[in-house]
Amino acid sequence: MAISAADVKKLRELTSAPMMACKQALVDADGDMDRAAELVRERTGAKMDARAADRTASEGLIHSYLHAPTPGLPPKVGVMLQLSCETDFVAKADTVQKLAKDLAMHIAAAKPLVVTEDQVDGDLLAKEREFARKEALEQGKPEHIVDRIVEGKVKKVFEDWVLLNQPFVLDPDRSVAQVISEVQATVGEKLEVARFARFEIGG
Repeated sequence: MAISAADVKKLRELTSAPMMACKQALVDADGDMDRAAELVRERTGAKMDARAADRTASEGLIHSYLHAPTPGLPPKVGVMLQLSCETDFVAKADTVQKLAKDLAMHIAAAKPLVVTEDQVDGDLLAKEREFARKEALEQGKPEHIVDRIVEGKVKKVFEDWVLLNQPFVLDPDRSVAQVISEVQATVGEKLEVARFARFEIGG
C-alpha cells in the first residue's frame, strides 16, 4: 500500500527514528502505525546499544522535579537531572522529555547516590565487603560460600546506591539502565544521565 509523507512524519515524531527507517517500517506493517512503531524499536534497539558507547552525547536537557508529600504544603524533595543526548531535536522529543520526568521522579523516590558503579566510593565498598565477609564467617558459612555471599552483598549495594542498577520505581521488573536503553533504541541516539542532584528537607 502507498505510504503517505504525513504518516512517515507522524511515525518519526512518535519514535524520533530516521525518516527511511520510519518509511520502511510503515511499508512492512501495511500502514499500521502501532505495528510500525514496534518494528522501528525492534530494528534500532540492538544496533543502537552496540554503537552508543562510541558516540558523544553533547546536547540534552535539564529537568527539575519537586515533590510535596502533603498536598497544599511546600515541597519536601527536589531533584535536578541532566539527561544528555546527541542532538537538540531528540532533546525535544516527547519520549525523551517523559524519560527525564520519570527518571527525576525515580530519583526522588529511590534516593540513589551516584549514576554508575564506577562512581561508588571505593573505601565504602571495601567496608561493605569486609562487613559481609565477617558476618558470614561468624555465622559459620564455608569459605566458598562466603565469597558468593560477599558478591551478593556488593550487588545489593549497587542496586541501592547506583541509579542505573536500581529497579525502576514505575516498573520494578526493569532496571533504570534498561528503561534508558529502550528509549535510546526508540530515538536512535545515545542517551545518558550526566548527573543529578537530590535535595530533601529533613532527609
